[in-house]
This record gives sequence, structure tokens and C-alpha cells, in this order.
Amino acid sequence: MGILYLYLSGLFNSIMVSFNGQLGIYHTMFAVSFFVHAIAAVILIIYIPLVQKKKIKITGVPAYVYTVGFLGVTIVSLASWCTKALGATAVMSLEVVAMMICSAVFDHYGFFGVKKIPFKKEQIPAYILVVVGIMLVING
Repeated sequence: MGILYLYLSGLFNSIMVSFNGQLGIYHTMFAVSFFVHAIAAVILIIYIPLVQKKKIKITGVPAYVYTVGFLGVTIVSLASWCTKALGATAVMSLEVVAMMICSAVFDHYGFFGVKKIPFKKEQIPAYILVVVGIMLVING
């Protein structure tokens, strides 16, 4: 089931980046980010209490974890702006490379409480292959 959820996440992310790029034609990148997050907040404020039958609480969590809001605004804003300039394929491809490299570093050192998974030099050819493939997709 997890693989299906990851596939859907990637699918929805691609659609979102394309739509954000279109919104960016009419609004600034920060306005696009505002719309994305405001709509999501309204949906979740309704969904959590009504469907999940839970109270929304913000206590009991380390304060630094809430920087996710800043990161979300930054990601949506930059991706919207870049989609207008580079196109959705380039944006998504470059995001994948950045996510792979950062995730490998986080896994290797166990940053942010993730399970520590050491990087192996045998993985380097796979990373190179992905980067070359993405360069071919973007510059093809």
C-alpha cells in the first residue's frame, strides 16, 4: 500500500507543480504559496475534527519541527517561480536529484531523527545514472 501512496504523492506533486506554475502567471510566487497553504489549512481544519474526530493541538512537539511551514512556503514559492521559467519537467527532475542527495546525507548521519542508514560507495553509480538521465530529460 505504501508504494501506491508514494506513486499518488508523486502524481499529485507533478500536477500541483504544473498548476502552481499556471497560478504564477497571474500572481506572485508568494501569493501562490498563500493560496496553496490557505486552502490546505481550511480543508484540514474541517477534515481533522469532522472525519478523524480529533482535536487539533500544537503542543507537545519540539518548536523546530514547525519550521515545516517556512519550508512549505519556500518550496511552493520557488517551484512555482521555476516552473514558469524552466517548465514542470525540469523542476520535478531537479527536485528529485536534490531530494535524493539530501536524503542520503540525512540517512547517513541520522539527522532529524531518521533511521541511520550508512551511505555505501556502491551507490554512487546509481546516483550518477539518475543525474545523467535527468540531464538528458531536461536538455534532450
